[in-house]
Amino acid sequence: MQKIKGGCLCGAVSYEVDNNFEKLFLCSCEQCRQISGSAFASNLFGAIEGFDWLSGNGEIENYQMPGRDISKSFCRVCGSGVPWASGDGTKMIVPAGSLSGPAIVAERLRIFTSEQPFWASDLEQIPAHAKFPEPS
Repeated sequence: MQKIKGGCLCGAVSYEVDNNFEKLFLCSCEQCRQISGSAFASNLFGAIEGFDWLSGNGEIENYQMPGRDISKSFCRVCGSGVPWASGDGTKMIVPAGSLSGPAIVAERLRIFTSEQPFWASDLEQIPAHAKFPEPS
């Protein structure tokens, strides 16, 4: 099985995981928007057996939302989202942006689109730039 590495922004936390994810959820629920600070959270779901911490396991903090199966693990140094185990302990949930390369994903789904903010609809219609646009 091909492995892929990932980690936090400052490099304190790193991991390696089988590059064979079951699902990618782009979730626009209110809680995922708040926890990510974006229009949606981008989380990959894979088997826990193919996951290994390489460094920084002691630098990880976890927030569990009371009364919900929503959590967030992050590096205590830089605040970057890092993987965490699902509530039943069978899956690793990997923030897609924490990977060092492209993920191989069996299924991609947008969920809770009914809670998506108006400013995040029709994103493909918004002009795209490879970097900051030139000042006007």
